[in-house]
Order: sequence, then C-alpha cells, then structure tokens
Amino acid sequence: MTVFDERTTIVNSMEEGKESHAGKEISIDEALENAGCGFGTIAYTVGSFLCNAQVGSQMIVLALLSPILRCEWDLSPFSISLLNIANYVPYLLSSLCTATLGDKYGRKPVALIGAAGITVTGVGCGFAKEYWQLLLLRMVKGIFLGVVLGPVSVFSGEIPPRKYRALAMSGMSLGHGVGVAITGGIAYWVLGRYQWRGLMIIATLTFSPGVLILALLGESPRYNYYNGNRSEAEKTIKWIYRMNGKRSSSNFKLKEPTEKCVVNESNADLTIRDIIGIIKETDNIKPVFCLFLTGVSSYFNYYFYTYTMPRILNEGYCTGQIVTPQDKCSFDKSVLLHIEIVNLAEPLGILVSLVLLEIFGRKKVFLSIGVVSAVLSAPLYFCVDRYYLLTFMLCLCPLVASLSLAPCLLVMEYMPTVIRSTMCSVMTAVAGTGSLLALFTADYVLMAGPRVAIAIIQVVALVFAGSVVMLKRETAGTDLT
Repeated sequence: MTVFDERTTIVNSMEEGKESHAGKEISIDEALENAGCGFGTIAYTVGSFLCNAQVGSQMIVLALLSPILRCEWDLSPFSISLLNIANYVPYLLSSLCTATLGDKYGRKPVALIGAAGITVTGVGCGFAKEYWQLLLLRMVKGIFLGVVLGPVSVFSGEIPPRKYRALAMSGMSLGHGVGVAITGGIAYWVLGRYQWRGLMIIATLTFSPGVLILALLGESPRYNYYNGNRSEAEKTIKWIYRMNGKRSSSNFKLKEPTEKCVVNESNADLTIRDIIGIIKETDNIKPVFCLFLTGVSSYFNYYFYTYTMPRILNEGYCTGQIVTPQDKCSFDKSVLLHIEIVNLAEPLGILVSLVLLEIFGRKKVFLSIGVVSAVLSAPLYFCVDRYYLLTFMLCLCPLVASLSLAPCLLVMEYMPTVIRSTMCSVMTAVAGTGSLLALFTADYVLMAGPRVAIAIIQVVALVFAGSVVMLKRETAGTDLT
C-alpha cells in the first residue's frame, strides 16, 4: 500500500453495528465513516450546493440577456462573445494560479473568499451603466469563479462517509442545474418588470446564503488532520457527530497520522513536480490525460447546449419563420416558459444519474450517457414544430447536464487527499477550456444555422464517450476515498 493510497481498511465495528468508540483512538477514516449522514454532514454539501448554484446562475444569465444587451448597446457577435471570454479566461487562469491554495491554506477560507467575491461582483454587474463596466466586472467575477470551484468540490467530497460520497458530490453538482433552472424562473417573472439589471441583482442574491453557511462551518477535518492540526479535526468531527444525532459516539481520539501523510513545512508548497510524482506513485499518469479530455468535452457540450438551445427556441427554428439573431432583441414570454421547463429537467437528470452511478459504477454510466446523448441529438435535424424540438430538448438536457458530473467525480476517485483540491482546481481549469471554446463559438455557430450547432453537440458527445472508454479501469460507486 502506497502512502497516498488512502484505501484504509475501515474496522469491522461498522458492519457489526457498534456505534460507540468511547475512549478509543481511531483513524480519521473511521471517525468520518461512523458519523453517518445527518444535518452536520449535509450542511457542508448545502454550502457547496449554493456556491455551485451561484455559478450556474451567472452562466445562464448572459444567455438570457445577450439579445437585450445586443440591442441596448448595439453590440456585434464578437462583443457578446467578448463578455463570455472576459468571464472565462480569468476563470481558467485563476483556477490554475490558485489551484494549490485550498491545499495550502484550507478549503474553507479559499472557498469563502471566492463565494463572497462572486456575490459582490454579480450584484455589481446589475449596476453597470456601460458595456466596458460590465466587461470589467465579469472579468473580476471570473477570477472568483476560478478560486471557488476546486475547494467547494473537495469540501463536499471529504466530509461524508464513503457510501454517501458520490451522493454528496452529485448533490453539490446538482446546484449548477438548480441555479440555471431557478434563474430561468426568475427571468420569467422579473425580466419584464425590472429589466436585465434587476435580473442580475435578484439572481445573484438568491444564492448568496451560501456565503453565510460557509462562514459558519468548520474547516475540512481531513485538511486539518493531514496538516498537523489533529485537535481541530477532532473538534469539527465531534460537532458533526452532535449535529447528526450521535453525541454518545463522539467520545474518541484521532490516531496520529502516519508521518509521510502529514503535510508539513517541507512539503506544504506543492510544486508541479511534486504533484506529478504523486500521480506517478498512485499509477494515474495515463488516466489523468483521459480525465482532462473527459472534462473538456463534457464542459464544452454542457455550456454550448445551455447557451445555444434557448436561442434556437427563441429565434424560430422549427416554426418556419426563423428570425436572425441580430433582429431578436428579447425573449418572448412563452419561450422563457419553455426554457424554464427544459431547465427543470437538468436537476432531474442529475438525480437519476446519481442513482445509476451508485448501481452501475462511473465508467459504464458516463459511457452510456455520452452515446445516448449523441443518438438523441439526431432527431433534432428533422424538426417538425416547436413542441417536437421541446420534447427532444427535454430528453437531451438531463443527459448533457449529467456529463458535467464526470470531471469532479473522477478526480475524487483517482486523486489522493493531499493534492485533491489542487487537482480539482486544475481539472476545473482544463475542463473550463471546453466551456470557453463553447461560449466563444456559440454566436458564430448560430449564425451558420441551428443544424450546425446540433451536429457539434453530437460529435463532442461521442468524443466524451471515447475518452471514458480509454480510462484504465471500471470504477464502482463505493471506490471513492
């Protein structure tokens, strides 16, 4: 067993129904396993969920507002694309530049700074009076987006017991789809009355309680434990026990971690060489490239679909009266309702995927989703009317959303604790190149026609499926460490 293997054997007392560890020294794996699932465990997932919902909300807002902004400020397709680039280039760069912060300074402070920054800049976007002001605010917001996603992903995955970890990760990821769906609903009620500025402010404040929750929670016990702060790790775990209704089982001490597992001053500043060395030691150098391809293709399809499909509905595809993007300055209210119906299918799809991931394992499920989404894209070439389009969009939306679960779930599968936050941030940045490419090309693709957009979604889904096939082994729902 390597030092970073972390597949520590959990004592048989769990299986024998022994809840109490009074007076015993136990490992951190045992302590968190025996905490079970309750309010204390769920609180961490809820905080991460709201942060991810904020990210989803910020992403869909521009898709809904681009026709309005184009007409109000007389913007070209390039200027609209630049608003996306201004958000996502800083997002990618900050993900890479701040990747190790969560492993150096803790998951909580980094996630809290990122979440607070997204809230402040999101509200600020609603007060922008000119194009350059909105552009600048979206650039700053992109920095905070890159800072927050890695630590909150790890936050959500390190606390729950092993059998609930995929549930927690999927629950956190569900926040993105819920953010998209709720923002679509807010747009339906708010856009006509308070215009686009009101939508930006209200949508941002809706998910701002995530900042408060993160502020009230303790640091990840695993981070404290492996960074030599065993007493703080014990304190946080015992709080989780109390919140989970297991106060009588909280009289325990954590064992000293093995010497090489402790992140001390000599190895706290992880370099790229250190990270590569750890990946080699855990025999993951080849799968990392497959994971990167999986991340890029899944994020491309998700962002491309989410940005283009509302526009395709709004601009008359399937009605025989296609309106060019330049001539459409708003969303019809009936279209906003249809968009909201489709968006509601996204969290539903993630929930169904969660069940399937637990039953059949990561590789089989993600491979199947990639292939099925490519197949279901084909009927969209032969659109009959808007309701025909809406039906297949309802089928396709949950599948495309489920693909976006793959990067973080697989990183949590393969990567050891000491570089987990780093690798989640790196994966976020790498996968983000897919979202950047999608958002940069979307307006130009729509100019070429809806069928070109559908073909791109289909091809990229097959690329995703191919990258999953190349992963070195089947992964089961209980393999996470």
